[in-house]
Amino acid sequence: MSPKQQRGTPFSVTATHATAASASLAGVAGTTHYITDISVSTDKAGALMLVKQGTTVIWRIQLAATAAGNLAFTHTFSSPLKGASGALVSVETDSTSIGNANIAGFSLTA
Repeated sequence: MSPKQQRGTPFSVTATHATAASASLAGVAGTTHYITDISVSTDKAGALMLVKQGTTVIWRIQLAATAAGNLAFTHTFSSPLKGASGALVSVETDSTSIGNANIAGFSLTA
């Protein structure tokens, strides 16, 4: 168990898609999801990576173009992003022909 997580149920969700990958964890009444780690990879220069609570963007970054054409971004939050109670959380990225999105953290039930 991570030192940041003293209780709760861990989660990890992965998604792959051609034009827009979205890894999401459904909302559950009375449960709050905390996001500790995200990662995306894409083949699209200037792709956006969005972290959402429901449909609201709560964190974003634009990925810089590389000569190789492959973009990857990984981030661990020193303080987890907290979703609203009962809300879906997700990480998304757009791509040209292949995109991957990964989200991890833990859920607490009130």
